[in-house]
Amino acid sequence: MTINDNIIFMDKLPKIIPPSPQLNPASEGAGHEQALDFVESHRDYLDHYARGRVNFQPAPPELDTFAFDLKENIVYINDRFYRRLGFSDEETLFATCHELEHLTEKAEMLTERGGERKFTSYVKKIEDSRAYGLLDNCVADIRQNRAVVARTPGFADLEISLYREDLFPETDFTGEPRHIQFAQALLREARVPGEICQVDPEVRVKLDQVKSVVKGGLPLLAAMTHPATPMSTRVRLQDKYLWPICQELLEKDKEDKKKNKGEGEGDPNEMFKDAYERAEKKVLSSVPIRDIKKALEEWQATPKENPLDVADREYAEKLGVQTEDIRRYRDIVKSLEKAINTETGETLIDELHQIFRRIISRRIKPAMKPRYPTEEGEDLIHPGELVASFKGGNLEPKVWETMEVREKPGLKFGEVEITLVCDRSASMLGAKAIEQNKAAVLAMEALKRFSDDLENERVNMESPLEVRSEIYAFQATGEDRIPLKQMSKELEEGERVKVAKTLSTTPGLDTTDYATLEAIHAGVGPETREKIKEGILKKIVIVFTDGVSGNAVEVKRNSKLLREKGVIVIGVGITAEGAPAVETYAPEARLAETAEKLPFVLADLLKEHLADI
Repeated sequence: MTINDNIIFMDKLPKIIPPSPQLNPASEGAGHEQALDFVESHRDYLDHYARGRVNFQPAPPELDTFAFDLKENIVYINDRFYRRLGFSDEETLFATCHELEHLTEKAEMLTERGGERKFTSYVKKIEDSRAYGLLDNCVADIRQNRAVVARTPGFADLEISLYREDLFPETDFTGEPRHIQFAQALLREARVPGEICQVDPEVRVKLDQVKSVVKGGLPLLAAMTHPATPMSTRVRLQDKYLWPICQELLEKDKEDKKKNKGEGEGDPNEMFKDAYERAEKKVLSSVPIRDIKKALEEWQATPKENPLDVADREYAEKLGVQTEDIRRYRDIVKSLEKAINTETGETLIDELHQIFRRIISRRIKPAMKPRYPTEEGEDLIHPGELVASFKGGNLEPKVWETMEVREKPGLKFGEVEITLVCDRSASMLGAKAIEQNKAAVLAMEALKRFSDDLENERVNMESPLEVRSEIYAFQATGEDRIPLKQMSKELEEGERVKVAKTLSTTPGLDTTDYATLEAIHAGVGPETREKIKEGILKKIVIVFTDGVSGNAVEVKRNSKLLREKGVIVIGVGITAEGAPAVETYAPEARLAETAEKLPFVLADLLKEHLADI
């Protein structure tokens, strides 16, 4: 969806104010009440979506748009801005999340090293060229929409319908200058897969040229608009690869003007003024650059308090963790978003999510499929043939339709329990501890998403599934037998952050995996054993270790006892030093030859052992 910066940046960021109709006093109160209703109706979702980055409040009566107050870290919402465009309640919610993404990435850019200089340069380029501003808006919107859909997959179909029915119902762009065709086709084709826009042949060549460029194993546009890609990086790649193409097409458009009307000289902003106005109306991007520039100058003159620091501190307090811990956790998540399986081209998290979606799809209630024609059934579908058949002596004609239930095959465990055991011995210090932490975060993030998806689809599933998890760490203390995270289906963010913080240190003087396995075995009672035996429960234990166990005999004994009770026990050795684990945990064991491979090994194990549920 193409929604530009229709928001005010207050105090610390530029005040970006879109043109809007003047409201009379009588309408202001109604608008405020409507905004209040919208915010309160969706507060739980908005707070969850923002994850502490901002707070939400309805816009005051005198404000006919959105606003962002970085001093107090508040987004003011006025849904009337989108309702004037005919947006539904759900579409307005999508648009609100889209605006939040625009705002937060600009705020993050300004807090980077050299961010003020980069943002100033960025504003100047938009000020100098409406062509650049349009291109930037289209590319940025791809990123914002990807971010919204990544956080809320249920918006995916809504976004596509907005493009098809509201924003770009016509896909023939040939009536516009070629550089405008290029920008708009980039956006629509990126967000409506499989639908190709009609553009000038020369523009199509340039679009195909962009699609052929690969960065970091991903197509250029996919890499630069990935939600984890910083705005400064996207703008740099945009300036290197896309803007030169747009400039080339702009020059050819100017030549056409010169040939046709003798207007090939002068300011292209004026030369293509009408075309830009049409395009900006279509993509809602008519924001006066003078206001952006003025607000930036005011921001530069104001003593700056980092708004992200305030947001992080308040959110950390809400979760009961330290600010630096939640930042480190986010950094780990960002690194996982860039961890690509070279064989599939997918991120580890996306691969696991696809596996989980397939599991859910197999459990959706069986569909009623029509079966016809039959000699008997519930619905008569060929009455004329019935009469003719009777007259001809055929008293059992196939003219009826009946319904049959077709159930999808697949094992149907109702419960899954996953236990992750991590190594906090001193030998893990350095890269091994970092990658183990990354693997644990991968498991927590993936299982959290899986649990959320299961909850959302519960009413649609023929056989509901519950996934529970727990995490242990051994460090040669009494805490070896106490889980860092208790067995449950909950995986709240505060809990995930605390686990990651604990795993970042390695105080242990011995490899005491045997103590943790003994505690896990003691927790497998008669009820659990019966559930496993009856095929109700699948229980998986994965142990990370980088060295020789302090008591390999006990590890083997408890592993054997657990396996005899139907528990899957897998040992994962980390680097060559962890090779003894392959023998200790045989026959179910893996080796991550390098620390960096550990998250990939864990992802493969989860895919393998969850595929049949």
